[in-house]
Amino acid sequence: MAKPTDVVRIGVGAGFADDRIEPAIDLVERADLDFLVFECLAERTTARESLTKRHDPEKGYNPRLIERMERILPLCLDKRVRIVTNMGAANPAAVRAPCARWPKNRGWAMCRSR
Repeated sequence: MAKPTDVVRIGVGAGFADDRIEPAIDLVERADLDFLVFECLAERTTARESLTKRHDPEKGYNPRLIERMERILPLCLDKRVRIVTNMGAANPAAVRAPCARWPKNRGWAMCRSR
């Protein structure tokens, strides 16, 4: 458990599913963050991704997830910023494979998904 004098810096990289990535990049570059949160889940998103999953069981997660990670993950790895997100939407299990595979294909063994 953190001591009362410890500081944890949390930045918000998205507030909805179709939010822009540029402010998140700027935040990671300029702030000394510990965590970057992509909060992308709302009723509309859940409904949309549930329909997507119904048509394709391998989908149902935020379609911009990989695009966002491609842009932000190298910077977060360099600055040791951990990413927290709910972009798995209606199918978090399905997004685990592409999220784990993408960094490993680039030789980034320190990445993991839970």
